[in-house]
Amino acid sequence: MASSSANIKFGKTFYVWPTGVHKATIIWLHDVEFTGYCSVAALKSLKHPNIKWICPTAPKRPVTSLGGEVTTAWCDMTKASENMLDDFENLNDVNEYITSIFSCEPENVMKGLGGIGLGAAQALYYTSYYAFGWVPISPQIVIGINGWLPGWRRLEYNMCNTTLGAANRAATSQILLMHGTSDDVISSAFGYKCADSFRKAGFPTLFKQCGGSKHRLIQCVLL
Repeated sequence: MASSSANIKFGKTFYVWPTGVHKATIIWLHDVEFTGYCSVAALKSLKHPNIKWICPTAPKRPVTSLGGEVTTAWCDMTKASENMLDDFENLNDVNEYITSIFSCEPENVMKGLGGIGLGAAQALYYTSYYAFGWVPISPQIVIGINGWLPGWRRLEYNMCNTTLGAANRAATSQILLMHGTSDDVISSAFGYKCADSFRKAGFPTLFKQCGGSKHRLIQCVLL
């Protein structure tokens, strides 16, 4: 897959500001074809007074699984399957962008990362890279809805063959993965395999299946 990292241009970032003492910042990543604005109303409705939500918008790029349609996407993606090709170059570009956002937040607040669909995949990818020692900021809270882990088959290998302290870094991220049993884009079984790979690699991970509704409907209900 070709990368457009030299000309990458992210869209507008939207915020849900804390109404109380700022104790945590969570970056929330939207799914393919959406924007950061699409999550704002739902996140406001959660009414967590101490959380600052940051909702960036992905760059526009051709997406192979959509027949080459140009739309907002954190990276390119092929047809979803356990053997899908991963666009590591663009995933890594977004990792740098996430780090730059976290770096502007106060050091004393908890950092979190989450998303849905392709956004969840990016969030989980960043989390794995922190454990490997390849990004500098720990996402202590990680939430993924109807997502997967790019490069999931190599997670344990990378944990054993990267910098010292990978297990300790993995233990700092509390991961909650939620998946619809009738998701027609990413199967629940694939989501479970990714969750299981996290658990085996030493990440504290909870996997929760949700009642059978289609991928887009779950976006509306769970967000």
